[in-house]
Amino acid sequence: MVEVRALAVVVAGGALGASVRYLLSEQFPNIWTVAVINIVGSLLLGVLVATLGPDRLSRLFLGVGVLGGFTTYSTFAVDAMQNPASAVLYVTATLLPALVAARIGMAVGEYLHGRRRREPA
Repeated sequence: MVEVRALAVVVAGGALGASVRYLLSEQFPNIWTVAVINIVGSLLLGVLVATLGPDRLSRLFLGVGVLGGFTTYSTFAVDAMQNPASAVLYVTATLLPALVAARIGMAVGEYLHGRRRREPA
C-alpha cells in the first residue's frame, strides 16, 4: 500500500528538482550541462546520505524527490548515444567525477554531522 504522505513529498520534491534542471538546461543548452548537473547532484546526495537522520520524509523529499528529479541519468544515456564521437569522453567525464563527488559529499556530510554532535546546545 502506498503511503500518501510519502508519495506526496516525493512528487513535490521531484517537481522542484526537475524544474531546476529544466531551467538550467534551457539556460545552458549543451550535453555538458547534464554532466555538471549529475555531478553536483551526486555531491549533494553524498552530503544528504551522511547528514540526514532517521526522518524518512526528509530523505524522501530531498534525496528521492529533489535530487532524483534534479539529476538525470536517462538524459545522460541518450546524450551519450546521440553523440558517438564524444561518447567515451562524455561517459568518463561524467561517471568518474560523479562517483568522486558522491564520496566527497559523504565526507563533507560526515564532518558536518560529527561537528554538529560536538557543538554545545
